[in-house]
Amino acid sequence: MRALLINPWIEDFAAFDLWSKPLGLLKIAYVLKKIGFQVRLIDCLDRFHPRLKGFLKDRLPRSSIFGSGNYYSEFITKPKVFQDIPRRYKRYGLPRELFRQLIKEEPIPQVILVTSGMTYWYPGIIEAVELLRQRFGSVPIILGGIYARLCPRHAMKYSGADLVYNGNDIEEIIKLIAKIIGKQLQYHFSLEEDYFYAYELFYSQLGYITLRTSSGCPFRCTYCGWYLLEEGFHQDDPLKVVNQIEYFYRKHNIKNFAFYDDALLYNAQNHIVRILTAIIKKGIKVNFHTPNGLHIKFINPRLARLLKLAGFIQPRLGFETASNKRQIDSGAKNTNEEFLQAVKYLKEADYSPKEIAVNIMIGLPSQSFEEIRESIKFVADTKVRIYLEEYSPVPHTPEYLKSGLPEDADPILHNNSTFNLYRRQDYHKFQELKDWVHKLNNENCYCIS
Repeated sequence: MRALLINPWIEDFAAFDLWSKPLGLLKIAYVLKKIGFQVRLIDCLDRFHPRLKGFLKDRLPRSSIFGSGNYYSEFITKPKVFQDIPRRYKRYGLPRELFRQLIKEEPIPQVILVTSGMTYWYPGIIEAVELLRQRFGSVPIILGGIYARLCPRHAMKYSGADLVYNGNDIEEIIKLIAKIIGKQLQYHFSLEEDYFYAYELFYSQLGYITLRTSSGCPFRCTYCGWYLLEEGFHQDDPLKVVNQIEYFYRKHNIKNFAFYDDALLYNAQNHIVRILTAIIKKGIKVNFHTPNGLHIKFINPRLARLLKLAGFIQPRLGFETASNKRQIDSGAKNTNEEFLQAVKYLKEADYSPKEIAVNIMIGLPSQSFEEIRESIKFVADTKVRIYLEEYSPVPHTPEYLKSGLPEDADPILHNNSTFNLYRRQDYHKFQELKDWVHKLNNENCYCIS
């Protein structure tokens, strides 16, 4: 039994590798391997692919000292809807010709599984599926992932896949594969499975490890749709997480680990505190990163010290806005007082202002430029580094209903780089805000990611 798994390209105006790996696809790959499949994974977003250096030679993008970095990219034709936008459009990831070579070398599988990321990245999926069709003909292709879950009708109509799976149950996926290949496959998946070790099964070179020590999210922020993708909330056994980190640190000399949990600090005493305490006790010297942001309200003096001692580099705080009304209306995630307190605790734990990062969201429906400016001013007074996060409409969320986009809008219009142009917002005002933040960051601190 053979299965080919694909993580397709990103096609967008901008993309950067913040320690990202297709964790859902790795889970499936691990399970298929365990029940007897010969599994091959082609990750188009693998910046450390062993064939990439020989293919690109001196054009290989560099990594930062912490393992993040630029993807290789190629300019491509913009979708028609973006023709008037004065920016270049690119395909990010493995060169197209290298992908063609890789699939040409693959034996014919019995099933192909393709994952998906942001809804507006679907053009990269269509291109990948077309090339897979050319190479493998009628071999069944199953599409899953975020785009498939949030926009299943669009995916069924345009992706080219034979089947669009819009669920999140690995046992269901195994049943679908069994039906396709005509064999009896039985497997009972546990949330505590050691799928983490799929990394060394499917990647010959590793520059970092992506972690998700929990599934789902206990919060319901109006602009976020993660609760639509994973029902409920579950946290992994802390000691198991520590063992996984130690394994890759000692065996593979991995020094950079990125937590992609949506609520990493929730239930801190029983989860992250136990993880960090054990990391420190074992003398594991690594760098931890938090690109998704941390919940401000859970940071206390002890946790701030543990973050520092365990090696958290530039912890990102998910502040979003200084507007009291929007804070309440969007889910009461935090308050201004909690933000100031968290920054104070981090500074007392020996983080300098330039080592603390804060996310501010811009472009939300009904959000005024004055609100954004006031939020930037409020955060800038603490001298920390500011990241502006452009809002991307997530289907079926409360904020999407306010966005002005119809339910069946082309998902490409969810693009966070262009969404505000379609609300007739002033593009130049947004650029002025970005330039202002860039100046503030250069004055106060440096970017280390």
